[in-house]
Amino acid sequence: MKKRILLMHLTLIISCTMSDEQSHYHRLLEYEGTYEYINQSTLTLEASELDTILYAVIDGAKYPLEYISKDTFLNNQESPVIFHRADNEIIGYRADGKTFKHLDTPFNKMEFLPRRKLYGHSENYEYQVPEFLGDGLAVGDIEEEIKNPSLIFNMIRETIDGTYRDVNSILIVKNDKLVLEEYFYGYDADTPHPLRSATKPFIGGILGIAIDQGLIKSEKENILPFFTSMYSDIAHIDERKKQLTIEHLLMYRHGLDCENNNPESRGNEYSMMQSEDWVKHTLDLPMVKEAGESSSYCTGCALAIGSLVEITTSENIETFAEEHLFKPMGIRNYDWTFEPNKSSSTTFNTMKLRPRDLAKLAKMYKDGGMWNGRQVISKNWVDKTFHMDTGDYGFLWLHKFFTIDGRRYNSYMASGNGGQKINIWPELDMITVFTGANYNSYQLYGKTTPPNEMIPKFILPSLE
Repeated sequence: MKKRILLMHLTLIISCTMSDEQSHYHRLLEYEGTYEYINQSTLTLEASELDTILYAVIDGAKYPLEYISKDTFLNNQESPVIFHRADNEIIGYRADGKTFKHLDTPFNKMEFLPRRKLYGHSENYEYQVPEFLGDGLAVGDIEEEIKNPSLIFNMIRETIDGTYRDVNSILIVKNDKLVLEEYFYGYDADTPHPLRSATKPFIGGILGIAIDQGLIKSEKENILPFFTSMYSDIAHIDERKKQLTIEHLLMYRHGLDCENNNPESRGNEYSMMQSEDWVKHTLDLPMVKEAGESSSYCTGCALAIGSLVEITTSENIETFAEEHLFKPMGIRNYDWTFEPNKSSSTTFNTMKLRPRDLAKLAKMYKDGGMWNGRQVISKNWVDKTFHMDTGDYGFLWLHKFFTIDGRRYNSYMASGNGGQKINIWPELDMITVFTGANYNSYQLYGKTTPPNEMIPKFILPSLE
């Protein structure tokens, strides 16, 4: 009898909790809509039925707003967001001392469930061989190319169940065959995805093409002379800064006072984004050590490299990349605007590419710059790109490795905020591609992005 009463009590608690969550979700719905945002842009506010959180959606990226009380939230900088009403209808909000109006513009609400039809029923997931599209990627059956594919299937089921939140795509190329291609949260094979900082390694490749064409003699060239006609007053020039080369920026061995996540660094990403011209802001930074001494991750380096391409080719980097990188590889459905200034404060100069095209780019690098019989980037440049110290950077790529049971698995990685991870595993003849929407996950929650857990837990052990 006591057990029955306890069970009834627990059932009542669970029922009340679920009811409270639903009630809270419905309260959040009244805040949904399109609103004004900074730099004459807009954002949408959308409530998630999955976790009953209100999100600000900016250029496809979602950022949580913490509910404090009616009409009061905190954004991810822990600044208050206060909503205003007229006749009990929400007319706008105030944040960071600015007021933004609620607009009548309609919007398409993003998908907040990994896979709506399978959510809660991931046991019904069935693997399918990726579709052959004639785009240069061969396809294959994962059960023929990977020793223990059941681990991969478990990874997909846990993603469908929401164990690994906001993973938008997972692709695996093994033995030169695309053997896994899975999409979530409304994404599909035709949807370009923002790369964020995973854009940077491909900027390095575009520079390599310019050097291959003789537009720049070598990456050993000093970098400041290229910018003197654009900036006649670069600050803090000393002997150390005069010795700064293109290669130093490509390897993040710049010696400048620039470290992205260090609030004490003058060149950290947040400080850079407050400036009018992000390249000049970076070049103006003082030297704090000898160039080449050690690496320090700095967004401004990649932006300066992109600007260097424009100076030396006399055309927009997007145009140069279209002609010499994307078009030769049959990459057409993409978007990229390179504007390293405040106009990019919501888009971050990011490329948007389809995950399948990311797999193609990674395969081109793995194959020494060759794509379908055409040398897109010279093998010499690719070899130098991947000639780097353990855990260091090579031409804007990162040497990333995992150690499992005493064995080290090496990869070269393009990584971006939100869980964008493109890894080339040369010793395993494998490429893995993840895209995601876990933006600022470490800063907000102190958590690593899902691929950093999924790769060593599922993918690498599946090969043994």
